[in-house]
Amino acid sequence: MDAQDVKNEDKTAETEISATETETETLSESERTILELKDQLLRALAESENARKRGQKDKEDALKFGVSNMARDMVGVADNLRRALENKSENAAELADALFSGVDLILKDFEGILGRHGIQRIEAAGQQFDPHWHQAVFELETEEHAPGTVVQVVQDGYKIHDRLLRPAMVSVAKAKQQGVA
Repeated sequence: MDAQDVKNEDKTAETEISATETETETLSESERTILELKDQLLRALAESENARKRGQKDKEDALKFGVSNMARDMVGVADNLRRALENKSENAAELADALFSGVDLILKDFEGILGRHGIQRIEAAGQQFDPHWHQAVFELETEEHAPGTVVQVVQDGYKIHDRLLRPAMVSVAKAKQQGVA
């Protein structure tokens, strides 16, 4: 081996060392990128889990305390009923008048509270029977009303926005049957 071959081998070795150093730098740069991405992923997963837990807690709070506003309004109705019962008079006629007018005012207040919370009474009397909103309790034979018309409301029905809370219990008109032989 002559001096030229030794120089060539040295250059080859230097090139290999240089390539190895470049690969090491590249690897460490890749590893840094991987670690950064892994950190970002773990943070995103933790944030997602926190958001899920917050959402679950908000849902539980909404179920638990969602009626707070309505309950606050209803406490006023309870107060008014208590005042009506405490109203005492020696004169029975005065007491009856005061009691009826007080109950009438409380009922109006109560219906106003229901309305503010999206609860409405179903108007059934004189309407065509609708099984989605009415529950027929009995049928009345009559010639005064068209068959299928609500003649009498036994118990009011209520809806909240467009969803039924309780159907109106009604009596429905049916045609009088002619003499059966």
